[in-house]
Amino acid sequence: MDPFEGLTTDQIAIVQALNKSIAPIQDADPNRDFTDLTPLDTILTKAQVVGMGEGTHGTREFFQMKDRLFRYMVQKHGIKAIGFEANFGRSVIVNRFIHGQTTNLASASVAAKSMYFWTWSTEEVRDLLQWMKDYNVGKPGDQQLSFYGFDCQYADDEWPLIYEFLAKVEPTSLPGSDSLASLYNRFVANETKWAAAGGRENYEIARQAVRVLIQQADITNGDVCNTYIKRDMYMAENVQWMLTRMHVSKASLWAHNYHISNIPYANCSQPSMGGYLKQLLKDKYLTICTFLTNGSFTVRDASKNNSPLSQLSVRTGDVSTSFNNLLGKTQYSNFMLNLNQPGLAPALTNWLGSKHPLFETGAAFDETRPEQYYSVSTLTGRFDILFHFRDTSPSKLLP
Repeated sequence: MDPFEGLTTDQIAIVQALNKSIAPIQDADPNRDFTDLTPLDTILTKAQVVGMGEGTHGTREFFQMKDRLFRYMVQKHGIKAIGFEANFGRSVIVNRFIHGQTTNLASASVAAKSMYFWTWSTEEVRDLLQWMKDYNVGKPGDQQLSFYGFDCQYADDEWPLIYEFLAKVEPTSLPGSDSLASLYNRFVANETKWAAAGGRENYEIARQAVRVLIQQADITNGDVCNTYIKRDMYMAENVQWMLTRMHVSKASLWAHNYHISNIPYANCSQPSMGGYLKQLLKDKYLTICTFLTNGSFTVRDASKNNSPLSQLSVRTGDVSTSFNNLLGKTQYSNFMLNLNQPGLAPALTNWLGSKHPLFETGAAFDETRPEQYYSVSTLTGRFDILFHFRDTSPSKLLP
């Protein structure tokens, strides 16, 4: 079949230019060797924080590729921490599991399933957690991997962390009717004493748990845009906490493309988490996105009552001008593209920096109305590195 069938002359020129600029990847399997990822070395060496995005919340190849990238960065680039689009308090418990500490998490599967979002209750996330746990065995503390959650949508696990710490440092004055603001101020005022009595790391976690409770209360007070704007602002704040208060020197982040992106949300015209991090870290913040051309994915079916979890599909060739469609016309089924590499053909540079339809979806999707899940966006400026998979499969939910 002619890969250029149905394309305009300009589109053919774009695909031909892409073919000269993309680098093939074997596949997303995190257990493969890393030979095909070495073109990233120069860029990764300069990065302090690497945001790894996903074009859907339920694509197996996206999750496995991010796992593979994380393992590569751990073994080749000194990264020792990963932050997830997952609740802060629950992630503290998952981190304890990864470090071999006593928790109520009997296995990596239980840990993945405990993270509230169905998106992370998958074989792919389980495999990542198990690999991190296995990696840590027998290593000194400063060489072990850590797991953080930077989201603030739930408030279930924060209070137990706070009470656990205060019971050690000031058991006679546990919080009763204190407001969250006054409780946070108590932590600030007593930092030296409490950190000495309860341990610096435990102090920082408990104090941040109070801060996350304040964030959670704030994001639930307002309209949809208010929630989006504040949630991303707070997620960026929580990443900054990892860097400054927990002294994480280099980290990777796991979230949707929307959140790790450098540019504002189209609907709300306010910075995403990645936008805030770009302002803070400048060139030390690197964004990696993942996209598909055709594929199935796990998602909530927005066309049905109660939006049940389903495996739905999209074929982006139906929107012929989309980025997804033309990326799928290249010579390689799976590839990566440095969006900022020098020497790109002028026509390709212009195409990547111009606004075109781009398929992405979050937790919900209506298969009968796929057109509403295309934003009109650029690629250059929004992301730094692009990973593309022509055909994808759903993430595998844990039973």
